[in-house]
Amino acid sequence: MRYESLAWMISTLPLLAAPTGASLYLSQCAVCHGERGEGGRGPALARPTLRNAPDDKALFAVIRRGIPNSGMPGVALAESEIHTLVAHVRTLGRVAAASALPGNPQRGKQIYFGKSGCSECHRVVGPDLTGIGARRSPAYLRTSLTDPGADLPAGFVMLEALAKDGRIVTGSRVNEDTFSLQLLDAQGRVHSFWKWELREWKRQPGRSPMPSYRGVLSEMDLDDVTAFLAGWQETMP
Repeated sequence: MRYESLAWMISTLPLLAAPTGASLYLSQCAVCHGERGEGGRGPALARPTLRNAPDDKALFAVIRRGIPNSGMPGVALAESEIHTLVAHVRTLGRVAAASALPGNPQRGKQIYFGKSGCSECHRVVGPDLTGIGARRSPAYLRTSLTDPGADLPAGFVMLEALAKDGRIVTGSRVNEDTFSLQLLDAQGRVHSFWKWELREWKRQPGRSPMPSYRGVLSEMDLDDVTAFLAGWQETMP
């Protein structure tokens, strides 16, 4: 009688609802692509055509396996859940065209390759920005200009090393093991030390080698550079 009562109680429990595409998206994708697919650390998905996923089969493969060396990991979901997620991502593209950005991309291009010095750094030590408009949202790009340390890549570390001979070197960590340390400075030079050569080395969390342009460029200049970068979808404009 006791077992029959237990079986009856179990049979009356409500079945767990299968996750919807929206709930899967919010838990797996929104942190990078935005709650409505507007983009952020990852590219915007609220567009009719996705460069790396022109059809549902390709989008399924991207979600399942990720894109190597892009920051897009694969997700551990069942096939049925990925199909549900694909369907939801496609609905994000059924939106009205985005309004024009408040900036002049041609003037932004002149600033990027001119007085800002952006192109010099990104040609030497900064990341390649070719096609950055397809990988990051305009809001993300705008924030990066004024607060470059707000969202650093996983594993990125800035260090200040004080050598026993008095040298002070600041740069991003290229490699570190038990005995040695290599740093890349803002001029693109690699500095290699045995750790016994150093008095100390300090990590600088939240710091980026890129300077903030807050107060350096006007609000109009920042809007112009953002418009230029957001429109940089493929090859060099």
